[in-house]
Amino acid sequence: MTSRVQQLAVIAITSALLSACSSSPQPKTSTAKNFVVVPPTEDQIEASVKDQLAIMLEAFTPIAGQALPNNTVFEAYKDREFNPIWIENNQLNMSIYKLIDILEKANTHGLNPIHYHADTLKEYLNINTPSQQQLAEIDVIATIALSSYAHDLSNGRYEPLLIDPNWQLDAPSEDWKNILWLSSATDMVNSLPLLAPRHPHYQILQKWLVYYQELADKEPDIKVNVGVPLTLGDEGPRVAQLRARLIQLGDIRFSTRKVNEDQFDERLKDALINFQRRHHLTADGAAGSKTIQTLNIPLKERVKQINYNLERWRWLPSRLEADRIWVDLTDYKVHTHLNGETQSMRVVIGKPARKTPVFYGKMTYMVTNPTWRVPHRIARENLLPKIKENPDYLAKHGYKVFANWSASAKQLDPTTINWKAIDQSKLSYRFEQNADDGNALGLYKFMFPNKNDIYLHDTPAKHLFKEVDRAYSSGCVRLEHPDEFAELLLEGSDSEDKMNEAMNSGETKVITLPQYLPVYLVYFTVVPNDNGMPEFRNDVYKRDKLMEEAMGYAPFSPSDSI
Repeated sequence: MTSRVQQLAVIAITSALLSACSSSPQPKTSTAKNFVVVPPTEDQIEASVKDQLAIMLEAFTPIAGQALPNNTVFEAYKDREFNPIWIENNQLNMSIYKLIDILEKANTHGLNPIHYHADTLKEYLNINTPSQQQLAEIDVIATIALSSYAHDLSNGRYEPLLIDPNWQLDAPSEDWKNILWLSSATDMVNSLPLLAPRHPHYQILQKWLVYYQELADKEPDIKVNVGVPLTLGDEGPRVAQLRARLIQLGDIRFSTRKVNEDQFDERLKDALINFQRRHHLTADGAAGSKTIQTLNIPLKERVKQINYNLERWRWLPSRLEADRIWVDLTDYKVHTHLNGETQSMRVVIGKPARKTPVFYGKMTYMVTNPTWRVPHRIARENLLPKIKENPDYLAKHGYKVFANWSASAKQLDPTTINWKAIDQSKLSYRFEQNADDGNALGLYKFMFPNKNDIYLHDTPAKHLFKEVDRAYSSGCVRLEHPDEFAELLLEGSDSEDKMNEAMNSGETKVITLPQYLPVYLVYFTVVPNDNGMPEFRNDVYKRDKLMEEAMGYAPFSPSDSI
């Protein structure tokens, strides 16, 4: 069943509950403010809450496999001996109206309000004389709605590994559960906003999301007609379109200064350069075909892109360490946050066929003058074809060959092996490259042990750092200036002296870092730039498409059916 069909099924279930569970004919609708709790005693409601809890939890089942925190709801009621949460002294806690308002604005966080049952709650609140059973139902549904929203706002609604097996960074927090054990519904509702990620990037993106949402709702996209490139000094209606679009997108601030709308002046060129930079285009100040194509991307598409990245932020820890290594895959850079300062450098990441995964590790040591044990996949797919083409390749590039992958494997003479007769799928030899400046790892590698066998390292292929898009490796991350990175990590410690001695002697040496550092390999396609504007990046690994499908934005094909 598709997620859209399942959403309709939940709506149908709740409608049925409203009619079937009513002990009297459907009352006339009244305003929510006139909701009054009548005859049933608190003991009766308590008993009914216990009876209705399992039914409600079953009715509001997860949609499309998303993990809703129903077990936590049950435990919270059990802990309070199934006393109602939203009804106190025969009065409805007024914070339920604030809860509904928060749930209806879930889209300001990139979450879908339909998942949080606000409309169902409002229908219940319009019942003039609710029965004992209906009071229990509204109490349980309100708690389910609150806990589901709290979970999704804190941890994200979707399971990253179900979307993308290469996304292995998911750091769920337990903070959202705590609000269900607060003393009152008022405290619970007031605590909800505190569960959103506190990182400034999340907060800035959220503001831009609201801006784009409101803009898309109240005015149409301004399109720039396709044609010859527009440059400084050009005039005409297409220049006016360009100016209007840049105003709409925020690259030109509104000004009362009178300008010739049809003229391509210096101010328009500066604004266009700003737009090009924050969309990773060639910043030449000319509106060519690629720039116009990017300008014409609809606002609603930008809304979706920001939504994907807000969800990605919710998959990260709620609090990031002050000292950390931040490998920004879509920006092809590593940012080292250490002792209150940040140093950045360019990196080369995995090619699309060998994606660098998103995950967390802890850097504990580095190796000087490392040898390279060639991963089996690279040996099969890259190394073997080169050996078949040139039998001297191994000797020329300093490779040793071992009989197998065991530590005690015998070293072999590669000239005695008939390489052309070896099938790629049956290659069982182990290859190691000697330590020198031509080694694929260069002179340094930086280790944060992980199941992916990914690390940061030097490279002899320095020319790749001049490229704008730098996805060329087999998965590991290559550093532009590994010597500077090493000095930064070891500065002022005894380990720095050990590194210098090893580099002078050419010795392969393992050096423990004086401070173990968390390493985050992250992937964002929208981030705030230094001016606080949204920077839309190239989706090098096509991960936004996976988010689009998982979050229900992708169009359904004719085969999508029950």
